Amino acid sequence: MYIKEPYKKHRYYWILLGLLLILLPLGIYLKGMAVKSEAQNRAAKPQRKPLEQRTIIIDPGHGGTDPGACRAGVMEKDINLAIAKRVARHAAGYEVKFTRDKDVDFTKHGVYTKEAERQDLDQRIEMARSLGGEVFVSIHVNTGLGQDGGAIIYYDQNNQGSVRLARIIQKEMNELSGMSKRPRADHFYLFEHLNIPVIIIEAGWLCNPEERERLQDPDYQDQLAGAIGRGISEFLKTTR
Repeated sequence: MYIKEPYKKHRYYWILLGLLLILLPLGIYLKGMAVKSEAQNRAAKPQRKPLEQRTIIIDPGHGGTDPGACRAGVMEKDINLAIAKRVARHAAGYEVKFTRDKDVDFTKHGVYTKEAERQDLDQRIEMARSLGGEVFVSIHVNTGLGQDGGAIIYYDQNNQGSVRLARIIQKEMNELSGMSKRPRADHFYLFEHLNIPVIIIEAGWLCNPEERERLQDPDYQDQLAGAIGRGISEFLKTTR
């Protein structure tokens, strides 16, 4: 059949318009799906904070009117603070904050009692919350009646981050001491009142004369701090 030219042009026009009306919404839909898929992929991947935005809280145990464990004139509070200050050097790239950076306690009247001990811990807990840290590491040294040696780390069995952090740092400590200690689950006031991974490190034993001497040695303190710092770094690198 012969079709007049104007009619043919109109027909091509309507065909082209129809194609545009079909393809344009389809293109918009496909673009939207691509954007949605990209957003879902980003959400599925753990978004880790830059190192400089991640905060570690280091808690040197005792202090001020509370000397902690004492043996042969050596006070735990001094060893704790010395090790804690060195941890910051081994946690490069992270923001390290301390509950104390000098010889102080957090009691109201400057006299250490059981009531003051609870006040002290409550202040440390409140400080940890306000500082917004991702982990809380409390540093201590132990004492006893025997010749015990080596570091022991306590963790909160109800917090998987605490369990994993304790295992990582215990491994570092064991490599330093040559011992095969295992971290231990326990119930401490700090564990009950903080939701972030919390561990308590007993870095050594004052009742052991040889270990007591090492704990006072700045080089050994730095080695202990290095083990702690490496462990924290490894933990945070694999944690959101």
